[in-house]
Amino acid sequence: MSRPPSFSSSEAAASLISGIQDAKDSVTTVRLPRGHVRSSSPARSSSTPTSWSSTDPAHGRSPDSRQLHPAAQLLQGVGVIELLEQDDRPTFIIDLSHSDNMKPGPLQLLYSNAALRASGSLHELLFVDGSDPDRSTEYSRFKAWILSFVNKDSNKESLDMCLGSLSYGGISWTCSTIRKRFRVVSGNVSAVSMTPTSPGRLTRASSVLDERARGPTPGKHGTTPIGESTVQDDYFGDVEAVTPAGRGLRSQSEPRSRLAEPVLEPSTRSQDDSALEAGVLEETRPSFDWTRIPIDMPNLSEHFKFARSVDWASTSLGPIEDWPADLRSMSNLIMGSPHPAAMYWGHDYVAIYNEAYISLAGQKHPRLMGMPYREAWAEIWDDIKPVFDSARHAGQATMKHDDCLFMTRNGFLEETFFDWSIVPLIGSDGSVVAIYNPAFENTRRKVTERRMLTLRDIGEKTSQAVDVKEFWAQVKSGLEHNERDVPFALIYSVSDGAESEAASMHSGSMASPLQLMLEGSLGVPEGHPVAATSLDLRTSTEGFAPYMRAAMADPDTPIILSKEAGTFPSSLVDGLAWRGFGDPCRTVVVFPVHPTTGRDTVVGFLVLGANPRRPYDGDYRLFIGLLSRQLATSMASVVLFEEEIRRGRLAARLAIQDKMELRDMLQKQTEQAILSEYRFSRMAEFGPVGMFITDDQGQINYCNDMWWKMSALAEESKYLGTLNLAVWMQGVRDEDRAGVEVVWRKLVLDKVAITHEFRFKGSCQVIDGQPVDTWVLLSAYPEKNENGELKSIFGCITDISEQKWAQDLQKRRRQEAVELKRQQENFIDMTSHEMRNPLSAILQCADEITSTIERNQLGDAVQTVPGLQMLLDSCVEAANTISLCANHQKRIVDDILTLSKLDSKLLLVTPIDVQPVTVVQDVLRMFEAELNSQGIQCRFQIEPSYLDLAVDWVKLDPSRIRQVLINLMTNAMKFTQSQEARCITIGLGASRDVRDLGFSYFPTAKKDSTDPTDEADWGDGEKINLHLAITDTGPGLDDDEKQILFRRFSQASPRTHVQYGGSGLGLFISRHLTELQGGQIGVASEKGVGSTFAFYIKCRRALVPQVDASAPFVSASDEAQGQTPSLAAPSDASTTPSSTLPSPVTRPLPAIPDPYAARPPFDVLIVEDNIVNQKVLERQLLICGSKTHVANHGAEALESLRQSRDWDGFVGENLPNFAIILMDIEMPIMDGITCTKRIRQLEEDGTIGRRIPILAVTAYARDEQIETAIAAGMDGVVSKPFRLQNLWPEIVKTLAKNGVVL
Repeated sequence: MSRPPSFSSSEAAASLISGIQDAKDSVTTVRLPRGHVRSSSPARSSSTPTSWSSTDPAHGRSPDSRQLHPAAQLLQGVGVIELLEQDDRPTFIIDLSHSDNMKPGPLQLLYSNAALRASGSLHELLFVDGSDPDRSTEYSRFKAWILSFVNKDSNKESLDMCLGSLSYGGISWTCSTIRKRFRVVSGNVSAVSMTPTSPGRLTRASSVLDERARGPTPGKHGTTPIGESTVQDDYFGDVEAVTPAGRGLRSQSEPRSRLAEPVLEPSTRSQDDSALEAGVLEETRPSFDWTRIPIDMPNLSEHFKFARSVDWASTSLGPIEDWPADLRSMSNLIMGSPHPAAMYWGHDYVAIYNEAYISLAGQKHPRLMGMPYREAWAEIWDDIKPVFDSARHAGQATMKHDDCLFMTRNGFLEETFFDWSIVPLIGSDGSVVAIYNPAFENTRRKVTERRMLTLRDIGEKTSQAVDVKEFWAQVKSGLEHNERDVPFALIYSVSDGAESEAASMHSGSMASPLQLMLEGSLGVPEGHPVAATSLDLRTSTEGFAPYMRAAMADPDTPIILSKEAGTFPSSLVDGLAWRGFGDPCRTVVVFPVHPTTGRDTVVGFLVLGANPRRPYDGDYRLFIGLLSRQLATSMASVVLFEEEIRRGRLAARLAIQDKMELRDMLQKQTEQAILSEYRFSRMAEFGPVGMFITDDQGQINYCNDMWWKMSALAEESKYLGTLNLAVWMQGVRDEDRAGVEVVWRKLVLDKVAITHEFRFKGSCQVIDGQPVDTWVLLSAYPEKNENGELKSIFGCITDISEQKWAQDLQKRRRQEAVELKRQQENFIDMTSHEMRNPLSAILQCADEITSTIERNQLGDAVQTVPGLQMLLDSCVEAANTISLCANHQKRIVDDILTLSKLDSKLLLVTPIDVQPVTVVQDVLRMFEAELNSQGIQCRFQIEPSYLDLAVDWVKLDPSRIRQVLINLMTNAMKFTQSQEARCITIGLGASRDVRDLGFSYFPTAKKDSTDPTDEADWGDGEKINLHLAITDTGPGLDDDEKQILFRRFSQASPRTHVQYGGSGLGLFISRHLTELQGGQIGVASEKGVGSTFAFYIKCRRALVPQVDASAPFVSASDEAQGQTPSLAAPSDASTTPSSTLPSPVTRPLPAIPDPYAARPPFDVLIVEDNIVNQKVLERQLLICGSKTHVANHGAEALESLRQSRDWDGFVGENLPNFAIILMDIEMPIMDGITCTKRIRQLEEDGTIGRRIPILAVTAYARDEQIETAIAAGMDGVVSKPFRLQNLWPEIVKTLAKNGVVL
């Protein structure tokens, strides 16, 4: 007992139908074998050396073009060598084209027959060495006779002459010529006496026979080179030269007798010569004839190899080498056919079939090849024999469609259907030589059609059943007509007795006794034990009850009982009256029936016997599955119909009892309907929504008062009945009407619900003291008739004026907020610009005072003038104080700009490869002068954690970490400068886990917890936390003061601003910058001792970059802050020894250029609208030795360029040659951006002869403003305020980029 795989019955029918079409939708090709054969086909034996190719048009015909008898055709294939070997006359052949035959000496024999080879005396006559003059003279005459009438040209062809006989050596010789080249010379005396009584003659006869058995051998004197031959056809036959090692090899199709046939042994001569002497003029050519291609061809298909391996010699066809041309050509036709086809040759109809026919032959293959039809298809021979006889004797072709044949091809008698034809094949003599039999199997289609008709019949019959009992009777009726596929059947139902109203059972459940009742049977005699009328499914062992119990485990999968699997219950089915063919079944199928409405409910069982003459295959499984599905669907309909009838009867009984009650209820419902209609009408009249109903043309049939109020249309229209679509559409505002028309067309044409907002004309209301238009929201829904056409439209309009007013108000406020934000940013930019301009002049003037005093030391004059040294020191101190104040003011401006970016969320982190040690050192160099002037000791120490992790190059944003360090260093210096002990320590550490260092940080305010280093810009290096701490000896903080730190505009106490100044933004900005980089900031402080401000950021390790030592270098701090670091560390600063630090890989720092060093003067154009900044910068550049030229705005700058050497057409030595332009951005008349673009354009069109470097000197410091300047064509940007020490390196760097070295 076995279960086949389950299948989806919803797809079973499609699979069954599509499977039949597979063969029709495919394309089948058959490739003929291709090989090379010699002109004498290798399929011919040496016994027929001159048999012609079947493609030769002259084959099988006499010289007068009459068709030859088959025996004459066989005679035509006899070769010359075979004929001469049997001739008793001594005969030899010479090649007239052989040049040695024309020279003195013996003839070069191409061939000698057995009679000549057996006679030694004749050899002496033919091979004269010249020692005997008499014999030589006679031999010369004999040779001349043989070579007479031959052209002396290069072809040496024989003339068309008939030579007479010649007597030589006592023998009369005759001569004939073949193909104008080969002379055949025969002696008219037998090598053996006609009377075989003499012992000598008997010996000679025996010698002749031995020579014949040995076969032709090469001559004793030389060979004829056949390379000069131009003969195309093989005349002498197909004697093939083989090596001794290959003599034992043969094709499986060749008879063993061929091994004894004579072959030519190889000699020292060339292969071509040997072949020619053996009688074979070989020429290979391509061939598709499978009967001629050698079996060992590498590309020969398996079927062709199989056909060649058949022992054809044991059949009536004979050896394949002896096949006539008709048989060869017809067998090639069969083998080359892509569809199943067979040919039956001869009177006994020997079978030859192609590869496609194998599937039809089944297990009869390969034995079928070469068998007579009577033996191969014995089971159908009696039916087919008359057709064969009519074809052979009357030349009648026959074709049948869907012919039912019962054949044994797979181990059992099988029902099959074929489209087949019997076509007589006519041989060359006009007689029928074979039968051509193409066949196409339609078994699967025919059987499927029969089964599908059964399914349809069952479906039609069961659909008429009104109850379950009738359903089973209809199932039996539907199965009766298909006797072949249902040779026997048992139909059982689950009892639905009163004691078990839930008589249906669930899959696998045996909780209650289940009674099965026999509803019908087919092919079962009355009283047979297999057809028990009642079964207890839980305990019974009668009939198929055990198998039905097994089917309960999986109701979706039938139980298969088959002889092949050893599960067939033979004892149960003995004595059945098998329907259909009358043969006993080999397979029985048991499956439950359950309706589709309850997949777990089983209502019956079917036991079906399978067709004994068809295999139980996938198609049969599909049929059973479809049958089960059909029964389940039909049963569900019957159950539902029966239930509906039961309910109808119950309803009828109840209807009589409830008639009066229903009448009273109807009266009440009528009253309620009238009341509901009244309430609806009242609601429609007083509701806040305008309701309307129109027909399919837009004519309003009904609308309430609120609709009239909102639309503000004249109420007279509703009494006149003229409120059609065009009228009320004109009441819509002109600017909104087009949109309303579009959605209304969509409603009418597409019949879909729509919503749309619009305004009516003349409708207005007051909201918040302001008159506003009345906006309505239209919602309309189509009502369709039974044909799907538009019947009417229901709709309403809702007043949304307040919502629209609120949206408009919100939009205006949003625009006002955006405008306010823009004005705020403009104000900040304006304030920053106006503050940076004077700061730049202040810083430059202070630097000028300091540098002037330092350059012009008075020496002894200081001693002679009392108080002069004190005055100078006071001036220097005042200048330093001015610089400190200006720098402090600059930091406040920078904090304001940073705060603006934070508020706008425009602050970004851009990681690059840097060394953290270098970043910290750059910041310390920025504060070097202030630390020295205030006497503050500064220490920079590398923590052990940094060294343990071997941190060197990492990816981080140096500008952001530098900004935090500057804020913290500024605070540390501010609070330390008034203390007795003035010391600041900067610590640099690292960790993989922040908790390793045990510092308490301020809680983060960042809501997004994502790690910024996970982005692609950060690379895939190891994640590291970089820790920095600034410890000072300031006054310290108490707990209350620490709580309010890191807030906007917050300081430790009100006294802080009074005593130390500041804006309260530095720590707030630092907190956000650290959190932006994935870190935190915190403080540890003790009142009166000092404070430690520490923070950490996240970064990733980076590879050590390749360094170009020759490239110019400017530190990152110089680029970001405009500061030029001093090479010397603070005199009182101490650092970790360099031997303990990671080896930094950096480009060497060049010496900072001295602005006041002597150098060749160069022209500088200053474009600045601020007169003070203009004069200060001009004076400082003059001190540096530059020639300065001034322009107040961009237009004057262009005019100055027009008067320079670089302008096209101006020539003169006194004209300026500007090396660089210092360009402000914000200027009247023409700003710096516009001027720069104009200059670059003039350079491109050749008006300005070269590219002039332009350096922006501006008070704008936003990143986007700097990017705009670079995009306009400027070479760099220096933000105000700046000092000459900041500006000069940028000038040098910009000039160097443009090829100018100062």
